[in-house]
Amino acid sequence: MAKEVTADIHAKFWMPEQSLYRSKPGTTDPEMVWGCGALFSMLVAASRHSPQTYQRDLLKFFDGLNRYWDTAVKIPGYEPCPTKGNGNDKYYDDNAWMVLTFAEAYQLTGDGRLLRRAYDTLSFVMSGWDDVLGGGIWWHQTHKDLRKNTCSNGPAAVGCLMLAKYRPDHRTRMIQRAVEIVNWTRKNLQGEDGLYMDSIQVETRDINRAALTYNSAMMLRAELMLHRATGDGNHLKEAQRIGRAADKLCQADTAVYRDPPRWAHLMVEADLELHRKTADPRALQRAQANAAAYYKRWQAREEMSLLDLASIARALWLLADSETATGRAFWNKMDRTEL
Repeated sequence: MAKEVTADIHAKFWMPEQSLYRSKPGTTDPEMVWGCGALFSMLVAASRHSPQTYQRDLLKFFDGLNRYWDTAVKIPGYEPCPTKGNGNDKYYDDNAWMVLTFAEAYQLTGDGRLLRRAYDTLSFVMSGWDDVLGGGIWWHQTHKDLRKNTCSNGPAAVGCLMLAKYRPDHRTRMIQRAVEIVNWTRKNLQGEDGLYMDSIQVETRDINRAALTYNSAMMLRAELMLHRATGDGNHLKEAQRIGRAADKLCQADTAVYRDPPRWAHLMVEADLELHRKTADPRALQRAQANAAAYYKRWQAREEMSLLDLASIARALWLLADSETATGRAFWNKMDRTEL
């Protein structure tokens, strides 16, 4: 199923002359960088299973993304659209997704360019942390809406933990930064049930209480990774608490998440990571149920954005990972906290 969906997306949206994906069929306008992150993650996963088909385009895509990479600023980062440089519209969460997928791609390919860019991008993400409201990473570099969001802090913590093993000299500090991010996000944005709310407005302290799946997903993964990195059992207990509460994010009487794939596929990934660690049957059941539902939606040719389509393909590849020796071997290496 993963091969089928990915091949369809690649055939309809890939622009080899630009080494980018078009935003819509019939146009040459490239996809926004948030969607590019999901597409890159789709190709990374596809390259694990079909390297001869996808790995060359994966690395071409990495080069194509340089059009979004702004070097004409003090701390480089990815703009939402292709840029001529010196932009000021960067989102910290957009960049955090790139850190995660480049780290995964480096583990797969060993291409040092991916690791260097992952570190450089993480530097931009971490530049969004300040002492306003006692810490936390902003959503947007110009402090748009004056909000600090779970979606910028959760993946930043995961990014620190993913990259820590590749820099033994900085490992302790990167783990500590992840602890700081997780503690701030828990204090300010976690609900009593364990799930995470969207954001906090730093002047009014107004909280957007929307419990989008990807927020809890990234904090669940951060807790699991902190448990592996530190051995502290409290992080594992917290990850399990979030995992139990995730049933509240599902549609009534199903194990299918209520949010669109762009958000929910990240909870599928968190469920599979939780299952790898704890063998929690409910987590695996949710992941399987969502992948099956996504494939049916794709088969029905339901109208969806490219971001949602790429998220569907990514989720299907992650289920394929869980069912194949190739995938299991990859995640066994990826989950290790040291080389």
